[in-house]
Amino acid sequence: YPTIFSFALDILPIQGTAVPSERVFLSGKETDMLRCNRLGAEAMEALQMLKFSIRKGQGLNFTDGLDEASQIQELEAL
Repeated sequence: YPTIFSFALDILPIQGTAVPSERVFLSGKETDMLRCNRLGAEAMEALQMLKFSIRKGQGLNFTDGLDEASQIQELEAL
């Protein structure tokens, strides 16, 4: 059965997409509660990205990529 074997090797490694996509939509529903239903699309996207980064352990760092020299240059330019 070389044809079936070849076909199986092409199909079996494909991951199912139902679980991750359902998780994304459920996560969005958690954010879009009745209290927060007035959020715009950009704010909703930002919240989803923030939740994703926090769950990955990255957190939120406003000074990421900034060193002292670049901060001084920006302040002197003002």
